Amino acid sequence: MITAASKSYCERKRRTLNTATDKDKIPILDVGRFVGAVIVVFVHYETIFGSPIVYGTLGTTFLSWFFVLSGFILSYNYPEIIGRAGYYRFYSHRVIRIFPAYLLAVFVSAAFVSIGYLSLTDQFWEEVHRPLQLRFDLPEDLGPQFWVRATVAHVTFTQSLSEIQSLNLVFNGPLWSLVLEMYFYVSFPFWLIVLRRADTLLRILLSMLGLYVLQLCLIQSWLPPGENLGLAELNIPVYTNPIVRGSEFILGMLLYRIHLLRPPEVFGRIHPLWLLPAVALYLGTVYLAQNYLPYQYGSFYLSVPAVTLIVFVMSRLDWEPNDLQHRICFFLGGVSYVLYCFHWPLMEMLQFFDLLPQTLPVMLHSVLLAFVLLAFCTIIYLYAEVPLRRRLRRLLNSPQVKS
Repeated sequence: MITAASKSYCERKRRTLNTATDKDKIPILDVGRFVGAVIVVFVHYETIFGSPIVYGTLGTTFLSWFFVLSGFILSYNYPEIIGRAGYYRFYSHRVIRIFPAYLLAVFVSAAFVSIGYLSLTDQFWEEVHRPLQLRFDLPEDLGPQFWVRATVAHVTFTQSLSEIQSLNLVFNGPLWSLVLEMYFYVSFPFWLIVLRRADTLLRILLSMLGLYVLQLCLIQSWLPPGENLGLAELNIPVYTNPIVRGSEFILGMLLYRIHLLRPPEVFGRIHPLWLLPAVALYLGTVYLAQNYLPYQYGSFYLSVPAVTLIVFVMSRLDWEPNDLQHRICFFLGGVSYVLYCFHWPLMEMLQFFDLLPQTLPVMLHSVLLAFVLLAFCTIIYLYAEVPLRRRLRRLLNSPQVKS
């Protein structure tokens, strides 16, 4: 059962809900998000520029890290939601966090792809090195009306619900995961209530095991017929399926239940060196998945327990950052989201206009690309995303809107 120490911890969290600062967060998790975004960038480097830098499975499995982390952080920041004011606060904060960078990325990507295709037709796909499996079922008629409908679908977070399976990849492939995040946010208060019954360590661990088995069953139930299935066949039924991936979000919420049951402030923190075996376990699953497992199990499923363990270890590390380190972690966390949203269109633009000639050695080319992307994303973060979030926060917190 929830101990007295845990109840005291939860009560302190509740009292700080309306006065929380950046220091109430777990800063090392922001560093983890930044590392994850960089890994995804280098995985997509092979897709757009043709040269592999890291295992592709490193990127596909790290998406599970984002989903587990999201469930944990939301539960950490919102251990309970009470009353109309609580629900308004939760959903308005999600809108403030997600919409500015997401919508900016949608409009930039939509303008680039639609204008490029309407000008060059199928030659545009060749210029940006867009592989067939990312556009395999697009209709033949890609006139202005299609691009308008596609943009509306992205703005309304409904691109994953289209009969056109590759629609959620047509502008900016990585944004599909943010669509799933929005679905998870909508259901989050419901799962908060359901998971209250997981109030002992045994119940939590059994629930985690049950979710992992359930995810395997869901993958099996949605597998299309055929052999040697890949991204084209599994993108919609498995890889971007919100029901399949929702298990990972709920795993993160259950992980917070352990955090609540065994608060690190009460039960002790973990030495940072314990992060090494957790990462080694994750890399081991990536190696096995990349070399020995079919896509439906290797793309993310095998690594889910390992990424969950990494989130657990990082959330309990015995590390107290100073003010400067706090600011750096907070900055990296903010830039990581912008980098995740914008790296795909920026890389396609660099490829299209040949701004980073591929005659350069691969390592030099990739390092220069990383600097260019980080520079652009820092500018977007500081001078577009942050100001837009502040304006949106003032709007949503105004008495006229709240009433």
